[in-house]
Amino acid sequence: MKNTYFNKTPDLFFCTKCGKQGIPIVRPTSKQRESGHLKKLYCIYCKEENNHVEVRDKGQYTERDFKLEYELGRFVNGDRIEIKNLMKCSKNNCKYNLDGNCWNANHSYNCGHKPERGDVNG
Repeated sequence: MKNTYFNKTPDLFFCTKCGKQGIPIVRPTSKQRESGHLKKLYCIYCKEENNHVEVRDKGQYTERDFKLEYELGRFVNGDRIEIKNLMKCSKNNCKYNLDGNCWNANHSYNCGHKPERGDVNG
């Protein structure tokens, strides 16, 4: 039986709560997931189990993509909010406005432009 663990680059995992890199994992070819996949793992920094984003060596989702999503606040309670579920934004010069959507889904920054939570009149 061929050992599929050799000659593989470990996949990196980044905690969606603290943003730090967790413990890398080497997966056999038959168990690989797409880059950007969320996996619940123990975070050595938060000291609890949180969703981590998987970044593969040859995936379309990169460490830079994770850092952008994390810094802009796209993760809420460990989950990545889908673009279709993000609030719309018309403030063109806001760094959180990407293609007309407010990526600050976790409300870590109050830009004064988006509606407050619970304000349906926006």
